[in-house]
Amino acid sequence: GTVYEDFGEPVTAMTVLGSDPLNASNMVSITTKPQGSPSWAGTTVNAGQITYPLSATNSIITVRVYSPDKGIPVRLKLEDAADPTHSVETEAVTTSFDGWETLTFDFSNEAPGTAPLDPSYTYDKMSIFFNFGTDGDTAGEKTYLWDTVEFDFIP
Repeated sequence: GTVYEDFGEPVTAMTVLGSDPLNASNMVSITTKPQGSPSWAGTTVNAGQITYPLSATNSIITVRVYSPDKGIPVRLKLEDAADPTHSVETEAVTTSFDGWETLTFDFSNEAPGTAPLDPSYTYDKMSIFFNFGTDGDTAGEKTYLWDTVEFDFIP
């Protein structure tokens, strides 16, 4: 099954597995970013279980997201579970709300102030941050749904 590790100080994000509101038979990840959570609160999923073999030409991961707000940044971070100094982060912005959309995360375009993609690293730890840069007290408690994390390998 899916293993979630929520983080944030003093209040963490909270992620559970639940039903898609538009299709009850589809189980999805449901992350709540509560009041009191920091701007960087988020969730790590299946650390050390999946390796994403990023390269200069294969640098895209897509995630289906259901957000209560459009125009918010969603950050995706990949790192080496054995060496957190080996990481790469990128962002996508939601364009709809109260409906599913697929966000494209291109790790060859790293987030400002973060390390560039290094294809020699092992990326086997993925974390997702909803409304990155805005804390829970500013935004109020918000719930985000997500599923179908796909590494788009181009042969």
